[in-house]
Amino acid sequence: MKEFMLFIRNEGNPVVNLSPEQLQEHVQKVGGFIKTLVDEGKMKDAQPLEMEGSIVSFKNGNFIDGPFNETKEVISGYYHLLAEDLNEAIEIAKSDPRFEDGEWRIEVRPIMKVEGIN
Repeated sequence: MKEFMLFIRNEGNPVVNLSPEQLQEHVQKVGGFIKTLVDEGKMKDAQPLEMEGSIVSFKNGNFIDGPFNETKEVISGYYHLLAEDLNEAIEIAKSDPRFEDGEWRIEVRPIMKVEGIN
């Protein structure tokens, strides 16, 4: 099995217009999806991310701290998956029920294994 990071991307809060009941249903659907993947041995970790943060960059010999995000799109969470290949990881991403409740994007990236890093 290969490891993949799936970055959940969105603009604003795609579930902001859901009623409290719809929001609860959304949370249960996504939670059930994650639990199923954990039970199948395909999910290593999944968490939402806080909306605050900073970007640290280095340019011309100096560190630049922030701003956090210059675009409307943010990474609001991640999944750390195990899959046979990129195609399976993409199919897992496509089966995420969050797509039923708003506009989301999921970036699927293979994790490169480099000996001696950890």
